[in-house]
Amino acid sequence: MNNKEVYTHDEAALIIEMFEEILEDNGIIIPSPEDSEREPDNKACLYGSVYSDLLDAVEDNLISMLQKQKDGAEVVSYEFSGRV
Repeated sequence: MNNKEVYTHDEAALIIEMFEEILEDNGIIIPSPEDSEREPDNKACLYGSVYSDLLDAVEDNLISMLQKQKDGAEVVSYEFSGRV
């Protein structure tokens, strides 16, 4: 791996980890349809399809943002657009 490669799945996972830390710090576990399959010692805050669906959504947004930049959009940091 070199500095010219961006692995969107890795980047999305790092973003999810930040949210997991906040959930863990606050003792929040998000219910999952797969909770019955969860090992008793698995205390993950995001689990199963809840985790994977969020990971996919974050990755899709990252890919979309990268494509917009590739198409010439300016990246504006630390500011809201007023459109959200």
